[in-house]
Amino acid sequence: MIKLSTIVCAVGLLLSLSGCQQRPNGIGQIIYSDGYLHLCGWPNTERLNLADNSLESYPFQCYTMYLDKNGWIWSVGAHSIRVYHDKAWHEIDLPIAGDLGSIYEVQSLSETDDGLIWASSASLSTYDPQTGQAAVIIPTIAVPTLTPGPTPELFDIITRPSVGNIGPVFEAADGALWYNQQFDGIVRWDRTTGQKQLWSSHDGFQGFMPMPEKFLQMADGSIWVGTWTGVYRLNGPNTKTWQTWTLPYETSQFHRSQGDYRVLDMLTDRARHVWAVFNRAGVGMWDGVKWNAIGDFESPAGPRTLFEDSAGMVWIGSLQRGVGKYHAGTLTMYPKLNIVTFAETPDHRLFGGGSDGLVLYDSQSDQWKPYPPQQ
Repeated sequence: MIKLSTIVCAVGLLLSLSGCQQRPNGIGQIIYSDGYLHLCGWPNTERLNLADNSLESYPFQCYTMYLDKNGWIWSVGAHSIRVYHDKAWHEIDLPIAGDLGSIYEVQSLSETDDGLIWASSASLSTYDPQTGQAAVIIPTIAVPTLTPGPTPELFDIITRPSVGNIGPVFEAADGALWYNQQFDGIVRWDRTTGQKQLWSSHDGFQGFMPMPEKFLQMADGSIWVGTWTGVYRLNGPNTKTWQTWTLPYETSQFHRSQGDYRVLDMLTDRARHVWAVFNRAGVGMWDGVKWNAIGDFESPAGPRTLFEDSAGMVWIGSLQRGVGKYHAGTLTMYPKLNIVTFAETPDHRLFGGGSDGLVLYDSQSDQWKPYPPQQ
């Protein structure tokens, strides 16, 4: 017999709910804020009250979420950007680009110290939460003519985007902004002087579209970029040459398009190591001298995300290869888990999410358990 509370929760999915202790749906991203877990997923966006485990469900999809300095939660879905504040979701009118095919209309959101929200797509736009004003900083540009390349191999996938695409905007310690210029290279923009510096294919950036996934800056000032073709490092803005760790050109066009060395996530841990997750080449940790392979996360469905918790543990989340915990040179594996996002609360509870829903790490038993617990 089905419980009445279960029926009430199921019927109420199309409304904002509270008081129903459901398990969240498939989760692509978790953000903690002010006693709540905000859950980005499909087909609904959800909000879990950790005080009573009540779940609110909103009938719109979410591809990615972002927490700004005001405590507002931003949600990017198909053809829309929403922000949660003052106990409600509000749709934001941002001049985002048109159809990008398999690429999301908004690739990422970021924030600069002046409070501007930057929306990266085929164009680059800003939104000022104080005034509600939006502006296009870099418009969509025309697709340039491709230079003829080698004869395609059997089963090659020929990639030619219909429009350009800008990845995340990164604000360095000196206030300069870093981003990619569509079809060209990586830009450093000094907003104080207005000067821009471009590093393009002549500087080692491979591919028709040098799309970054993440920027990092180390304590020594070096800039690290994880792109669709590998990892790049620049020791300073006056340095002319990037050091690169990329997919070799001698492999086939098919394997390059599959993204063997496409960077999916990067982080720098408290020991100042640089970590990178590669789409089909596992996990690497740069120890200051060389890259070290961590664990067995190779193809077909490997790692997707990295997270360092308050205890200094580096967690590796994957689609089908389980979860890894790295500490003091030892990797511990938790098999048969699907975790693609992590979040930690101020009381040091570590949550993970994936296609199986929400899970909580129990440090006493050293196990991941479904959350909320089954009633």
